[in-house]
Amino acid sequence: MTNSNPLLRRSQPARIAENLYERFELRENPFPDSPTIVPDSSDPRRNGEIYCADLRAHEQNQFERLLIPRMEHENRLIALLMDYATRRGRGIGKTAFLNHQRRRIMADLGDELTDGAYVLLAAHLIPEGGGRTRKFWQFVRLVAQTMNESKCISWAIWRLRAVSGLIPDDVLAEVDPRDPAPTLGNDQWLRQRGIEVTFALNSTVAQRLIEAGVREEVARSLAQGGHAPEDWKRQFLDHQTDYRWRQEGHLLVFDDLVRLFQAADIRQTLLLVDEVEKIVVPQNRQERRTFVDELRRHFVDGPFQNVYARFYGLLLTIHPYVQELWAPHWQASGLDRVCALSGGMSEEYTIYFNPLNAADAAVPLVLAYLDHFRIIPDQRGQLAPFDQESVVEALRLSGGVPGPMLTLLRLVLEQAIREGWGAIRVDQVRTVYETAVPIEPLEEDVPGRLPPARVDLIED
Repeated sequence: MTNSNPLLRRSQPARIAENLYERFELRENPFPDSPTIVPDSSDPRRNGEIYCADLRAHEQNQFERLLIPRMEHENRLIALLMDYATRRGRGIGKTAFLNHQRRRIMADLGDELTDGAYVLLAAHLIPEGGGRTRKFWQFVRLVAQTMNESKCISWAIWRLRAVSGLIPDDVLAEVDPRDPAPTLGNDQWLRQRGIEVTFALNSTVAQRLIEAGVREEVARSLAQGGHAPEDWKRQFLDHQTDYRWRQEGHLLVFDDLVRLFQAADIRQTLLLVDEVEKIVVPQNRQERRTFVDELRRHFVDGPFQNVYARFYGLLLTIHPYVQELWAPHWQASGLDRVCALSGGMSEEYTIYFNPLNAADAAVPLVLAYLDHFRIIPDQRGQLAPFDQESVVEALRLSGGVPGPMLTLLRLVLEQAIREGWGAIRVDQVRTVYETAVPIEPLEEDVPGRLPPARVDLIED
């Protein structure tokens, strides 16, 4: 009998639920229950681990052409990823694409992509909604926070520690070069191997950064906590007030951190900015003009180390509505000469995301999810309980947009369990589509007029 005292009662261990999907030789429903990618999630359906790169091979080639530096040509300072599937951009797979590119770069710091010529880093930025990233200083704060969370800053500190001359070769030989966090990023591990961290290693790194032009306060904070994202967040980022972000945030991101990366012999960091509509739509006209002016100043021609070194590569993910809102301000700021937002020259700066062709894309996309959750590996490559016609129809009904298709197939599979279907055919997919798929309400393109005032505040 359990204790009923609310102060003492303990939660009971969760019972191991019956696997309802075992009859289809699946460990669970393989399709995501969320329309968005959450990179830090442990669920492979939500964190971008399941990805079918072949479906976006053309777009990936464009990404590399525009943003990856090569010995034979320079990359673009600013590029665009344009969602042409819908006017406002929903479910086409942009977030999964950006997350995949970030993973490719961070897996070996750009070694394969640049044929060993350069060291690269990448951060995938997702702005906050509700107008909380509409100001440029808020965007700058997001850049710093995301580069820290993405271990870009940690990689720079790990590299500086590795070449400090204070860690013997036999100790460095124990470091996993693809994941130095448990070793070079662990002060206790280093101390156990006889490395004096606080007064020798950290001081050497701090001095190296100061000599590289990093402000002393920032240099010492990076040397002390930059090796571990949570430490630097707790020791430095969390102490920066909004006022300080307004006054000095741009110096941190576009001067100090660029000098940190350069000191660590890192050629470039790519900033992959997702959901730019969360920045642009809440802005008023003046804020839009100011924001693009600040983009030009900090990325193109302002007095910052980032400009001098052409260090950050910026990819902005937009859709036609954002293009409409930003176009006049973009042109007025002169940014169209750096990255054409519209017109004939825009193709030279843009990765276009069009709807997928259902006949070509449906089967490989569905197989990527089914195969990941197969109980028996030998059954990978099989569409069961679906057939080819049913998955092609699901993508066709979804307008060639992967997100709604995956939601539809999740609902279809759930109904198959409830109804006891042995196989899933095209008519069943159509039935679920017509009865179960929620349709998002359309957003108004232009805000409605305010109602008339109830009281006339101007009295004669």
